[in-house]
Amino acid sequence: MNITDLNGKHVAIVGAYGREGNATKEALETYAPQAKITLRDRKDNAGYLEDLESFDIVIKAPGIPPYQEFDDIKDTLTNATQIFLDSIPREALVIGVTGSKGKSTTASLIHAILKEAGKDALLVGNIGEPAISHIKEVGPETIVVIELSSYQLLQVTRSPHIALITSFFPEHLDYHGSLDAYKESKKAICKYQTVDDAVFYDEGSPDAKDIASTSAGKKSPYSLHDATVTIDETKLIGEHNLRNIAGATAVARSLGVDDSTITSAVKNFIGLPHRLFYIGNEHGTTWIDDAISTTPDSTIAAIETVSPTTLIVGGKDRGLHFEELGKSIDSSSLINVITMGESGPRIEKCIKNININIYSNKTMNEAVAIAKQSKGICLLSPASPSYDMYKSFEAKGDDFAIEIKK
Repeated sequence: MNITDLNGKHVAIVGAYGREGNATKEALETYAPQAKITLRDRKDNAGYLEDLESFDIVIKAPGIPPYQEFDDIKDTLTNATQIFLDSIPREALVIGVTGSKGKSTTASLIHAILKEAGKDALLVGNIGEPAISHIKEVGPETIVVIELSSYQLLQVTRSPHIALITSFFPEHLDYHGSLDAYKESKKAICKYQTVDDAVFYDEGSPDAKDIASTSAGKKSPYSLHDATVTIDETKLIGEHNLRNIAGATAVARSLGVDDSTITSAVKNFIGLPHRLFYIGNEHGTTWIDDAISTTPDSTIAAIETVSPTTLIVGGKDRGLHFEELGKSIDSSSLINVITMGESGPRIEKCIKNININIYSNKTMNEAVAIAKQSKGICLLSPASPSYDMYKSFEAKGDDFAIEIKK
């Protein structure tokens, strides 16, 4: 549905006060000034999901889970991502990137490579500002790179021309209700593609391959061999980033970008905050911010990549299993583990190595103070969401950096 089609309609925005909800309201006021807009948000009252069938269109923000109430209005339910895709010129090429981890870095790498190649490229979606805020910037020659979370892929019925799936493992199960539902949401990245479209996926991920199989377009696996650089030639940390580079390279090559341009862009790419981000060396300690790691698997990967001596871990308890994380900690180079948040006690129970010092239930201020005394390499990698103590993982990572500077 083109956003201009909403003129004269009674539109409800559910989850109206979040970033995407606010952006949707502003876009409607710009492109559909005759629309009647009703704002619904759980911050107002518990009945914000009542009488949704009375609206012509309901736009659900990604932060609102797929509650049962939405099942009754499937014909009138949409989201801002769908509206964006329906409102930009059909000639514009859309590259969509999703995955349990790596999607932000991979999308940013694709954008950086395309800009290096002189293309009219725009980066939107789950990274940066909401896509719906950028409708007017998209012309027929624009290449749109859109990072898409599972939350944003719900209600989407138009897949990007080029899709890339970086990875898949259990995540956001409290939101989707089950692993199958989570996986099904990811399939929207490519299941509406035509035979003229293409999907790229990490050949090392059977689940990514399974998601890609729903596409009617060309299916192209990529591997580490697609990368034109070694990780040591870049400003990024870890072999997982080499996989991100490989995926971005495969997509760029499919668009005719030469390897020298790809290599130049990748070597100059500085990485993204909160994703194994090197803050610096302060107080005799090397500080690495990996606040984006909200699952045990991603924290295990971070430990294996960085070989820290101190780990700050813990956050919102979503009932995830920490046994494998405990084994990884036990066999690592860690000297200190500092826990914080709801999941901290459960993580501690999975650590069996008696030679590791465990500091329980600390604030960020206390955790950083301990790490300053310990020296070595300090890694913040929560293995849990951050919204028990912070509004977002970004806020947690920012607090980490602030405490380091004190």
